[in-house]
Amino acid sequence: MKISVKTEKYDKTLMFLSKDFSSGNGFLDQFIKSEDALNESLGKTFVWIDDKRTHIIGYYNIGVGYIDMISGNEKYKIGGSIHLNFFALNERYRGIIVGETQDGNSIKISDRLFADFMSKVYEIRDRYLGFAFVTLAATEEGYSLYKRNFFDDLDEDLHFSFKDDEKGCKPMYLAVDS
Repeated sequence: MKISVKTEKYDKTLMFLSKDFSSGNGFLDQFIKSEDALNESLGKTFVWIDDKRTHIIGYYNIGVGYIDMISGNEKYKIGGSIHLNFFALNERYRGIIVGETQDGNSIKISDRLFADFMSKVYEIRDRYLGFAFVTLAATEEGYSLYKRNFFDDLDEDLHFSFKDDEKGCKPMYLAVDS
């Protein structure tokens, strides 16, 4: 299936498009509809908009952090990270196949949105900011997407700071240079 989308930095002029956004997760839906999605001290929000500019297909919000290694009573910073604060796909696009890999696996629209996020990560790294990791706290629904995209569960001796809304989620990371 061919779906035309455009990635845009989220701002007040696009907020009207969020009124019908529904990912199936009330917390993620509320975020994109709130002023918090525009608050750059929380992160930058990017949206995928359909070519007719009638609705948001998906969005992500990115910020920064770092990973600590805990050894005994000591905590050591081992590298900076880009942190995926929020990632959501409009539920009417869930499961849509948009292509196939060379080895015959399906490519879902969520994979394309995630690839858009990762291209933004590498653009930030190439142009603006040094970091070693990409971190996120995976919901049960998102876990397989991140595993498909080479993220690993965070080792027991590693740690990153959680926001209140990430408690109960699975901490994951990707080493950018591996």
